[in-house]
Amino acid sequence: MAVAFEEAVAAILALARSPKERVLLLSDAAGEVLYRDVVADRNIPPFRRAAMDGFAVQWTGRENKQTYRIIGTVNPGQTWAGASGEAECVKIMTGASVPAPFDTVIPVEQSEACLDGLVRFVAPTSRGQHVAPEGEDARKDEVLVPRGTLLHPRHIATLAAVGKWEVSVSEKPAIAILATGGELREPWEEATGPFIRNCNAHFLLSALKTSGFEQVKYLGVAPDESDVLKAKIREGLSFDYLILTGGVSAGETDLVPECLAACGVEKVLHKVSVKPGKPIFVGKTPGGGLVIGLPGNPVAVIVHYSMLIRPLLLKSMGSKEYLPKPIWLPLAGEAHNKGEQKKFSPARVESAGGESQVVEIPFHGSGDFVAASRADGVFEIPFGIRKVPAGGRVRFYPVWGELLTSED
Repeated sequence: MAVAFEEAVAAILALARSPKERVLLLSDAAGEVLYRDVVADRNIPPFRRAAMDGFAVQWTGRENKQTYRIIGTVNPGQTWAGASGEAECVKIMTGASVPAPFDTVIPVEQSEACLDGLVRFVAPTSRGQHVAPEGEDARKDEVLVPRGTLLHPRHIATLAAVGKWEVSVSEKPAIAILATGGELREPWEEATGPFIRNCNAHFLLSALKTSGFEQVKYLGVAPDESDVLKAKIREGLSFDYLILTGGVSAGETDLVPECLAACGVEKVLHKVSVKPGKPIFVGKTPGGGLVIGLPGNPVAVIVHYSMLIRPLLLKSMGSKEYLPKPIWLPLAGEAHNKGEQKKFSPARVESAGGESQVVEIPFHGSGDFVAASRADGVFEIPFGIRKVPAGGRVRFYPVWGELLTSED
């Protein structure tokens, strides 16, 4: 009996393995999962910082009622320790340390140059304006990037700013990919008559590479023959994760479940109430690894990599956030769900009347990889919902890449 999609996700994620630690240089850390908290090595900013180009003054409230003598200049990376008297100021640049006794910065746009090195200010001021206090952004030892963060370039900037040149990250799992099916031919092989080319394995290989997984081995295509399948499966069981495509349904040539059992794989679940991709197989290997068997239909493979496999792999690396995040958007037209299960449909996000909306891409079932290639992601029709009207809001998952657009 098929289990609900949410139950399947929970059961699969519960099997994620705990990661070990490794250390990388900062330049190699993007795309990794942080193993230890990164804290501020000092207050941020570490001094009173000028937030504008202008003039630093000691506030009196009379700045626009007298002229000031310029007695120095402070650039970023410089200090100034001169003596200051009444109606004296220093020229200061954005990012520079505001020296004592000055406590206020007047933007250069609110000034007028006078003769003899004097300057006049033409607008009223408030004490402390345009001066960022020391520690305004963060205090020393404050956690800036917590353990379990999937590191993006914006995080790398923070790590660099606190001097984190060597970064503790989680080890990545080793993954094997095996395609099955006597009808499959590789892209470099001729495919005529009843044969089709193997797109699933090459999708998975590229998706894993894009997601930053490096220890990936492609085991090739196994025909629907028990002895060959078992040999390939045994090879794949030496990895942390073995991902198979095809052969997991109920046809006469769907031999994967029985071959996995013969190799000592313990079934966790088989069949999930979802469209596309109901006949999903998940099992535990004798060595503590996991096997995931996906249907042979390309759209099912593409969807379940994003909704199941990548979340599992990210969690196994210790990531605190691993599930795809939906965006609630209105549908451009009505959408239907004929079956008694949750449905994910390929779609694009387009703009109409100043509002983003989800446009379902017509597709002819889970084998229609052409439709999937035109999509930005998928939207969800929950279990029990047969129709969503135009304008109805749906969960859209932009799981297939960046939401970019043209200039048109």
